[in-house]
Amino acid sequence: MTVYLDEVFLVNAAVNGLLLETSVRLTGGARSPGRLIGAAALGGVYAAAVWLPGLAGLASIPGQLAAWAGLCALCFGWRGSAWKSWLWFFGVCCGFAGLVLAAASLLRVPAVSGGGRVWYRVSGRLLIGCAVGLWGLCRLCLERFARHRGPELVSVRLELGGRAAVCTALRDNGNTLRDPFTGRGVPVVERRVLARLAPELGTEPSADAAALMDRLHGLRPELRTALLPYRAVGTDGGLLLGLYADRILENGKPVPARLVALSPTPVSDGGGYEALIPAD
Repeated sequence: MTVYLDEVFLVNAAVNGLLLETSVRLTGGARSPGRLIGAAALGGVYAAAVWLPGLAGLASIPGQLAAWAGLCALCFGWRGSAWKSWLWFFGVCCGFAGLVLAAASLLRVPAVSGGGRVWYRVSGRLLIGCAVGLWGLCRLCLERFARHRGPELVSVRLELGGRAAVCTALRDNGNTLRDPFTGRGVPVVERRVLARLAPELGTEPSADAAALMDRLHGLRPELRTALLPYRAVGTDGGLLLGLYADRILENGKPVPARLVALSPTPVSDGGGYEALIPAD
């Protein structure tokens, strides 16, 4: 049997990329294209390496588990709640394997037995097709069913410096951000919302919270700001810019919270809400 390493690499890298992207979407974690592409390429290198002379042992169960852990660590990280993404990726891989097996049976792909195992002569097109199908199913169906509705969504009104902005917020159990002085939960709001209150912020995303705070102090010195450390799935953490609002209302009722954190990226994939508020 002739094995083309470039084809093995490309097919496995593409499949791994689709499965990793599916896992990221299902967990709602932060997306890092560089890490995802790097992890997908690592999977392609591993798949090609097992065919090289003297490296057949990489195909053993311990070798497969080591490769899976390497992909997860590179794509999702290994600190905090990253293990949830690891488990989701494992589940997605199992679903992909079941889908390939079902497709091979339906298409009557020839099987070869040996060493107590059964191998199907599936093509790269079939593998990529199954990965695309699983990715599309999760994106078009599962995400639609998982949209938050009803009492989890609330209307939030922010008031600052004589201006007001109203947005829809998700009551999120995963939002554990706290005001370091009061201990109260901190809503996380998209930049376009806070830009209605402080146009100086602009609407372009920026990950440099400290530089943004310095600029805001120069333009609006009367505003009270803070830097909040945070950590999210797939990231090593960082800082978020916080603004102290004059008043915050949830469904028309004032709440004790005053500090609002600025998210440099959208908080909702589907655009159904523009802020995350603590569940407590």
